[in-house]
Amino acid sequence: MNEKMAGESLSPVDLVCYEDFLGELEAADEDDTYIDITRTYVGDPDTEDEYLTLLANREARQGFDANGTLVLDASFRTARLEAFTWILRTRKNFGFHFHTAYLSMIYFDRFLSSRYADRNYSRLVRLISVGCISLASKMEEVRVPSLPQFQTGGVTFGSTNVKRVELGILSTLQWRMNYATPFAFLRYFIIKFSRQDSPPRETVSRTVRSILALMREIHLMSHRPSVIAAAATLVVLNNSLTRTTLETQMNSIAYPGFLNIEDVFRCYNLLQQLDVENLRTPRNVNSASRSNGIKRRRLQFDKDGPA
Repeated sequence: MNEKMAGESLSPVDLVCYEDFLGELEAADEDDTYIDITRTYVGDPDTEDEYLTLLANREARQGFDANGTLVLDASFRTARLEAFTWILRTRKNFGFHFHTAYLSMIYFDRFLSSRYADRNYSRLVRLISVGCISLASKMEEVRVPSLPQFQTGGVTFGSTNVKRVELGILSTLQWRMNYATPFAFLRYFIIKFSRQDSPPRETVSRTVRSILALMREIHLMSHRPSVIAAAATLVVLNNSLTRTTLETQMNSIAYPGFLNIEDVFRCYNLLQQLDVENLRTPRNVNSASRSNGIKRRRLQFDKDGPA
C-alpha cells in the first residue's frame, strides 16, 4: 500500500493544505469533538456484542480491506486534504454528526479511486466534496441544507452540476451508501478498555480527534472502521503499548472475534506516528509556505460548472 504517512516530507503545496487542516482541528475544542457515546447504541446492552458483530461483518462486504493496494499520488493527497478540511469546516458550520463527515470521505475516496483516469483535482475537488457531503447529510441528518447553502468560501456551483456529481457518485458506488464508521464502535471500546461506564469527556474527545487525524492520513477503505475505533481508543488511553501489551489489553476484555490483532496494532502504530508528528510540526507552517512562493488556491467557477 502506497500511502503517504506522517514523517514523510511535504511539498510546499501540501504544507499549505496541512496548515489549513491543523487550523480546523485546533479550532475543534473539547466540547466540539465530544460526542455522547451513550446514543451510539440504544438497544439492549445484552445484545450489543451481536449488533457490533453484524456491523463488523458488513465491513468486509463493503470493501474495507487492510491488504488492498491503493495508490495515492501527490495530486490525490493534496486534493484529498483540501476536501477533508472543507468537509470538517462544513460539518461544524451545520452541526452535522462526525459520522456524516466520515461518510463523506468514504464517498470521496471510493469515487476518486474508481475514476483514476478522470481526475482533474484543481477544478473538481470542491465540486466532488459538495456532492459527497450533500449525499452523506441526506443519509444521516434530520435537517439537510439546500444545495446553495453548501456554496461557501466564494465558490459556487450550479445546482444542476452538483446533482450530476451526486448521480455520478451514486452510480460509481452502485448506490451502496450505508457504511459503518468508527463512531458506531466507540461506545463499546471506550467503556471496555477504560473500564468505566461513564468515561471522562476528555477521553471521548481525544479519541474523536485521533480518528480525525487518522482520516487525514489514510484512504478510508484501507482500514476497517472497527479497527480504527479500537486503535484510537487504545492510543488515547496508553500511547506506548507494544505488540505484546496491546494483545494483553485486548485479551483482557475478551475482544470481539471480528477484530484482528495485527490490523489493530498496525493502525495503532500509525496513530503513534501521528502523535509524534503533531508534536514536532512547526506552528509557522503558513509563513514557511509563503516564503516558498506558494499562495492559497482559490477555485473559480461559473454558474454552470468548472471554468
